[in-house]
Amino acid sequence: MSGMEAQCAPYRAKLKAEPFASIVPGRRPEVKYHAGLGLAKLAVAYPSWGGARGGEIYERTVDGWSLLFRVERGTSSDQLPWR
Repeated sequence: MSGMEAQCAPYRAKLKAEPFASIVPGRRPEVKYHAGLGLAKLAVAYPSWGGARGGEIYERTVDGWSLLFRVERGTSSDQLPWR
């Protein structure tokens, strides 16, 4: 289990019915819901932070939630998994 995976694990039970969710350990609240994927991406890796603050992005599916991206803290914008 990666460091980010372990940090996000306690918050997964809080995921609700919005199309996308982000989990960012240390943010208040740790779990936020997003109407679009772009907003979820900004939640974990806003460009002006000088490196991602890290977290996980989930998409709502018929079976529950599916992990789309996991981003480690400090990841540079050119190394983000959706680039």
